[in-house]
Amino acid sequence: MAPDLDLTHGDPLDRLEHRLGFKRGYPPGVGRPIALLLTVAVLPLAVFAGIEGQLGALVRDPLVLGRLLLGLPLLQLARPPVAGSIARALKQCVTTGLVAPEDSPRFEATVARATRMRDSLLALALITVLAFGASLAGRQVAVLPFAGSWARTGERISLAGWWFVLVSLAVFDMVRLRWLWRILVWWRFLFGLSRVPLRLMPAHPDRAGGLGALGTVAPSLAMLVFGLTVNYGFDFRARILVGGAKLSSLVIPMAGIPILILVWMLAPMAFFMPQLFRARNRGRMDYGQLAARYTRRFDARWIDQREGPDAELLGTSDVQSLSDLANSYAVVDGMRPIPLTIGAVRPLVLAAAVGLLPALEAEIPLKELLLTVLRAMR
Repeated sequence: MAPDLDLTHGDPLDRLEHRLGFKRGYPPGVGRPIALLLTVAVLPLAVFAGIEGQLGALVRDPLVLGRLLLGLPLLQLARPPVAGSIARALKQCVTTGLVAPEDSPRFEATVARATRMRDSLLALALITVLAFGASLAGRQVAVLPFAGSWARTGERISLAGWWFVLVSLAVFDMVRLRWLWRILVWWRFLFGLSRVPLRLMPAHPDRAGGLGALGTVAPSLAMLVFGLTVNYGFDFRARILVGGAKLSSLVIPMAGIPILILVWMLAPMAFFMPQLFRARNRGRMDYGQLAARYTRRFDARWIDQREGPDAELLGTSDVQSLSDLANSYAVVDGMRPIPLTIGAVRPLVLAAAVGLLPALEAEIPLKELLLTVLRAMR
């Protein structure tokens, strides 16, 4: 049985939520956590804004939309696909024989170390301090100038504004930082796995020696990438509509932030490069020697005809076998340096691009944006 590594459930805060009844079963649903987060981060905000007659301005505000009304639910909805894809990838590693029986203890120890890292109380404490400390350290100076009228009463910060700064943003940052920590745990696991001598198969059709199962985790991160980038898309929108910034002045952060997020998600696959390079070189040697022996016999029989001039070429399986051998060598020679395909990365790039649409639409009409995308897809 494959050891279990669940990045999204089982940490100290998750266990506390189970004890308090906010989560039930395993794996727990996302409905209750989303309701809890919105109750803490959004409901008091809406009440305070409603009292001041600013509820309409609140729900239309890009900062509230991007971080709270969209960001928080999306980051929770990202949990099931990530957990499921990792569980399937680990099972594949064991059932396909990538991990030799004698190396199973090392594999299980790698999973155990990643699990202990996920369950770190120190990490949870640091995340909490970073999330709420940023709010207490004067975040309103950086954020509230781009908020709507609901955030101020005259020259003073309103009750809704204070709740947004001290509680709502801290809750969002805590959810976001927990995800960044989970990805760091994934880094730790993949680094440990890359140090286990895996039984890679150079001729495997996935062109990754059989590690293609790990690459299937990447598409499951699309919802997470969207949840992380859409809040920046709305932040940039607020800077354009409220702060008067120009889209051209935001090009560097709009390009740089999604790239950094994608690198954070995908870079640990590079840990397998040494093993994949060694497997490809070994495969080239092994299949090259096999091809040399086979083609020498093939030439002797069908070209030089030293093994029977009367042999019938038509209908023989020798030609098909030669073709199959050539295809196998082509697979070996075409092994990828990392266990990722363009198809696996494409959903993440698309999710990051869609997350930035609110900023683009602040200056470019939506119809024109859609036409540009359609022309690019042709």
